[in-house]
Amino acid sequence: MIRWIPLLLVGSASLAVAEPDEPAETSDGTAPFVSTGAITLLDGTAPWRWDVVTAPRLAPQIGAVAASGLDAVAGRGKVVELLGEPLPVPAAWPYDVRGDARAIPAPADDQRIAAAFGVTRFDLAPAQQGLEVLELKLKYEDGVAVWLNGVEIVRQGLPPGPSTTLATRQHGPEWETFFVPVAPGLLRATNTLAIEVHPSGRRDGAKLSAILAGRRDRGIVRGPVVAALDTTTATIAVETDLGVEATIEWGPTADALGARRTTPAGKRHRFELANLPPNADVFYRVSAGASRSQVFSFHTLPGPGAVVRIGVYGDVRGGHATHRKLVGQMLREGLDLVAVTGDMVLYGADEADWQRFFAVTRELLATVPYYPAVGNHDLGWGGAADNADAIFALPQGPAGRPPGTYWYSRDVSDVHLVFLDSNAYDRTDQEAWLESDLSAARAAKVRAIIVFTHDGPYARGYHGGSAIARDRYVPILLKHRVDLVLSGHDHIYQRGDARGLRYVVSGGGGASLYGIRCGVSGRPKCVVDDGMQMVTREHHYVVLTIGRELEMCPRKPDGTLLERCTKLRLQR
Repeated sequence: MIRWIPLLLVGSASLAVAEPDEPAETSDGTAPFVSTGAITLLDGTAPWRWDVVTAPRLAPQIGAVAASGLDAVAGRGKVVELLGEPLPVPAAWPYDVRGDARAIPAPADDQRIAAAFGVTRFDLAPAQQGLEVLELKLKYEDGVAVWLNGVEIVRQGLPPGPSTTLATRQHGPEWETFFVPVAPGLLRATNTLAIEVHPSGRRDGAKLSAILAGRRDRGIVRGPVVAALDTTTATIAVETDLGVEATIEWGPTADALGARRTTPAGKRHRFELANLPPNADVFYRVSAGASRSQVFSFHTLPGPGAVVRIGVYGDVRGGHATHRKLVGQMLREGLDLVAVTGDMVLYGADEADWQRFFAVTRELLATVPYYPAVGNHDLGWGGAADNADAIFALPQGPAGRPPGTYWYSRDVSDVHLVFLDSNAYDRTDQEAWLESDLSAARAAKVRAIIVFTHDGPYARGYHGGSAIARDRYVPILLKHRVDLVLSGHDHIYQRGDARGLRYVVSGGGGASLYGIRCGVSGRPKCVVDDGMQMVTREHHYVVLTIGRELEMCPRKPDGTLLERCTKLRLQR
């Protein structure tokens, strides 16, 4: 079972920040994409009038903790006691403001912007009538609410109602797109767009850029995605605008899409395909409303004993340019699946980050299954875990797995893949599940066992490896003769063999690279005996080829080898 990623995470409260002393990461600044055929109603040059409410600057400890909104969301204490009484909002909001500032100003040295209230207007020409969907694209810091002609259409990171409270989370640098169905009467000949934007406790100012476009036709907004794949079956998922039927056509070649199936009108659509030829290419195309995808193809999984090829990478975060290069190379590798060592995005609570992630990985996700080990940034910090089931396209977890935890396993051919949740290493039920899962896999005489996790037991980067993984999980992995453990979290490449546990740190998916903290020239001796055989700070991905042995080939973003391929004997 695949859980689909939602279009919006409305009202999600979380705080996601980089670890201490990490280098800052920003978006590549790419302009937001407007759907083909969409009519631009409001562009970046539209005139705005702003009314700004200021307040005394917060003490750092208040801004970092209480003012983030986490305590208030958790029901611990009242933020108002720390911030003072609520400040007034414009009297005519959301129809007008008193101010005439053309942009949000920077605050004075001893002040912060509590909230900025902006209004602009646009006319709808006769040729622009009949719009079905609005695409509102915002780049903002950090919480935002939007009204169109007095009707609230968007709210992210803010409590209900107009206010001057702090945003409940820190928003990242990406543009976020909101898809708004056009209800009767929503649009008029002359329209007022009103936006209030609030900083979180970690900023003193607020920022906003906005673009508004409209479409007359509804269609695909995300996907298609190979959500599940086996030797003779596949599940294809796609998300559309509300109330749209979706149709899939498939066949043995791009010119012979003879099979066809349609789902009822809705938003999230799943196509279960059966009786497919084993170990063969299948071509398909999805249509919905006025949109039609290109023809994609996937390869049904090979049977027991056949060669299995797995692409591995991790720690993308804000490194979109590098990520795009890695995806392009992996599309040429003939992979059966992709496994990720976590931190696919920078701010896991931001739908904007996930939208950028899906834009970069679009063709890869439409071609092969994609299985992640969930990272700390993927969840955000302090509240996003409640939404993670809706964020990650994960296979169904084991029975009894607690909500907000993400360990699972998957068999590909006769290769057993295990995905641990390093955010839940302290849970004894994960340890018990791992013991049982690996025992069952060995009893089934699988050819190989490969384990993926985000924060691995060994690493010479910034984090230095997880002590709890070394103390509590490594003995289980050794007991069941796991063939290889792959992790991320540290933005480096490292390969080693620690007392019989062969491992790779693959955290070079795009995030800024870490230095090597120990065991190299100019650095102290390592405290942990990690059996390191190779370590370097390079962006990369890894291809695992499992036949009668396991071959591991790390490659740079241009496809050249990072080091010579390593062959490992399987331990079955």
